[in-house]
Amino acid sequence: MKECSFASELQYALNVPTSCNSAMNGWFDWLVVFFCSLDESHKKCLMVIYWVVWFTRNKVVHENIVPLVSESIAFVRTFLQECGSISNNESVNPVLQSVSWQAPPENVYKFNFDTSFNSQNRSTTSGVIGRDITGEIMASCVVPHSNVLDALMAEALACLQAVHYAKELGFRRVIIEGDSLIVIKKLNEGMHDRSTIAPVIHDIRMKARDFDVISFVFVKRDATNAAHVLARDHCTQHDPCFWIEEAPENAAYAANMDRLKLDSV
Repeated sequence: MKECSFASELQYALNVPTSCNSAMNGWFDWLVVFFCSLDESHKKCLMVIYWVVWFTRNKVVHENIVPLVSESIAFVRTFLQECGSISNNESVNPVLQSVSWQAPPENVYKFNFDTSFNSQNRSTTSGVIGRDITGEIMASCVVPHSNVLDALMAEALACLQAVHYAKELGFRRVIIEGDSLIVIKKLNEGMHDRSTIAPVIHDIRMKARDFDVISFVFVKRDATNAAHVLARDHCTQHDPCFWIEEAPENAAYAANMDRLKLDSV
């Protein structure tokens, strides 16, 4: 499933996040981290997708029948609707759902990233915050960049900063989470990239090799609010700042709100 193109097509069509990284030490760690990073609706959808993939594989091997991707997509949607997982007017789409921050699995640390890009002076500030399973802040930082081409490059640089910061602090099992669909998709595709952010994507992939487990996950802005506040509040800052087991006041408040939501579940 980690490298199955058919499964990836279904996940992309049904707007279920994808996650695959060759740096992981085996499929089991990859599956545990990836599955636990999803919200409940996406977990259900992913299980049905994997079931359909196995069913399709048997059709191909034993009956020489290759079902259309569109047919498989329709089956997944119908099955979930009949099971009550989604209503007729609800799609399995993280962009449309209000998804709050989700805690990482035990012994895994989640680093959220975001950026504030100023198109007038081509500058950006990367905001990164790392937390554990309880929502406790492990580290945070803001790093300014100049001569940035566009907002997409700004997002890629923020993701790179998240990976770099987690590596420098010695975390070995991490989830890198952000609301930049293009950046996350490029990292998970594992294909040769010729876009303007290709050098940054390459750097991220190289650094990712140093982790025991690393997963790149796309989420809605609501789930990266603490990192967003960090980047927004320090958008005019000229020097990088780093905090260990804390964050500036507004970002710490946003992170605490995420913790309260966890406690209320």
